[in-house]
Amino acid sequence: MESLPAQAAESALRAQHDRDDEDGDQEVSLPEPEVSFVLAARRKAFWRRPLVRTLLAFLLLGLLGTLVAQVAVQERDRIAATEPRLRPWLVMLCEPMGCELAPRRQIADVVIESSSFNKARGDSYLLNLTLKNQAPIPLAMPAMELTLTDAQDQPVLRRILLPHDMGAPAEMPARGDWSTSVSVVVTTGGARVAGYRLLAFYP
Repeated sequence: MESLPAQAAESALRAQHDRDDEDGDQEVSLPEPEVSFVLAARRKAFWRRPLVRTLLAFLLLGLLGTLVAQVAVQERDRIAATEPRLRPWLVMLCEPMGCELAPRRQIADVVIESSSFNKARGDSYLLNLTLKNQAPIPLAMPAMELTLTDAQDQPVLRRILLPHDMGAPAEMPARGDWSTSVSVVVTTGGARVAGYRLLAFYP
């Protein structure tokens, strides 16, 4: 006769075997995949929600405002020259960014209307010149390059005159003229000076 523990173990094995057979006979149900048009409809419904549309509108306005600010900072000098009423707003915009407003630089619109270079006393010469701004907006005052030449039109002396050297303002008014007389001292080769050339430029 088999012992009681052996009979109990055999009964447990039979019961486990029967349960495994029953589990094998049962069908495993898997979730059915959703079709593409259902997913597309759900995505459309998400983007049509009022809260989502409101957030997108605020995001679009923020991006548009950033773009406008970047263009305004990049073109601040031209905008301030063509629209003086916007200058205070541009100053406020530049304060946190550390930028500054400056007069426009358009050297092609600055014309030397007249000039003369005459000997004064000793080594001193007097340069007289008149500049004209042909642009419809104020322009930055240019610097002047004065080149003294000899009888063969070869350079004898070259001198750079910055606006503060000429006592000039920071900018020229729109369609305006500006005249000055500047004393120039020539200590080297003064006897060889036979002519001069003038060039307006922005340093």
